[in-house]
Amino acid sequence: MATKDAEALEKMKLLEDRIKAPSIWGRVPCGLRFEDLQDWRYDDAVRLLKKHYLTEDGEITYRSMKIIEDKEGTDEFVHNVRIWMKDKMSIAAVKEGTNKLVGVLIMRIQEKSAFSRTFSRVKLTHNPLYSTVMTFYNAIEKPVNVYQALNVRRYFKIYIVALKSRYRHRGIAKEMLKAAIALSSSANVPAVAGIFTTARSQTIASELGFTKLNEIYYIRYLIDGEIVFYDTGLGNYGAAMMAYRIPNVDEPQELTAHQSSRFNISMPEEEVEQEAGAAVEVPSPTPEATVASEATGDKKPEKEKK
Repeated sequence: MATKDAEALEKMKLLEDRIKAPSIWGRVPCGLRFEDLQDWRYDDAVRLLKKHYLTEDGEITYRSMKIIEDKEGTDEFVHNVRIWMKDKMSIAAVKEGTNKLVGVLIMRIQEKSAFSRTFSRVKLTHNPLYSTVMTFYNAIEKPVNVYQALNVRRYFKIYIVALKSRYRHRGIAKEMLKAAIALSSSANVPAVAGIFTTARSQTIASELGFTKLNEIYYIRYLIDGEIVFYDTGLGNYGAAMMAYRIPNVDEPQELTAHQSSRFNISMPEEEVEQEAGAAVEVPSPTPEATVASEATGDKKPEKEKK
């Protein structure tokens, strides 16, 4: 009797482990898989972003502001990253065999019903370096109505695409974006959008069908007559808001939250207050920025269990 009970418990444990296993959204021949970013990887994700995203060879705007050298700015960045990851809609790039995290794509669902509320609220960012980056992103995003441009009621907003240095320039970022599209399709969310800050990332997005909705050239974004992002690298002329309408994905008539926490699209009030890409208020007065922007018009994948 005891043996049968032990076997039953073992079977239940195996079933539970399978249920909790992350969905796989893609694989690449170099030995990487793209799966749900689970909460036990959050600390690893933060460490990866600090070492490979905020640094000299990382993302242009944060690098130019030298946020990694400012503890308060870095802490505020990490605080918001942890909020974005809580939606459990992000993707981890994992090395097969070792199971080590080598990249992340952080995103969350945006709803049309919260659009006006998001941009009308005052967002508090306390660190001036981080505020400078958020104000710039806001200048790119705020003039754009993705819902109207793509005729959708919700979309996935991409915040971060990051890889360890040795995995860059190998086509992996493009495959991560494909994985994001697969996840979006599985969730019946018909569009994906984000701000792309390098010429290479914009080219990759264009190859996947993304269209450019708004762009600000770095040389034209000035504060007190001075260029803010001066160390942008060769060929990186501006940051662009780009979006992709996924074919053959139709939104349900009634948008309701799924019972699974993974597809729960409601946003707690305290987290709405931390949303990036909205109006930013800094406690101390800041110089007025001068911006010249250019607006341009422009089979559902099966998810796999580990």
